Amino acid sequence: MLHPYRSIDLYPGKYGVNAVAHGFLNKFKPWYFDGSAVWEGSEYELRSEAEKAAKELKESTSLKV
Repeated sequence: MLHPYRSIDLYPGKYGVNAVAHGFLNKFKPWYFDGSAVWEGSEYELRSEAEKAAKELKESTSLKV
């Protein structure tokens, strides 16, 4: 399971998922840290979809660097 974004344990190449409250429900937002910036993706209804998107975000942004 991917862990939420916490600046205290951030290191280059790390990615994860944050829960975002929407009333009584949560949506999930993927993120990736490349060493200088945190990249965020769109919100997803399911955590598993956000985890997959976080991995894809890592792969797509590492190709740009």
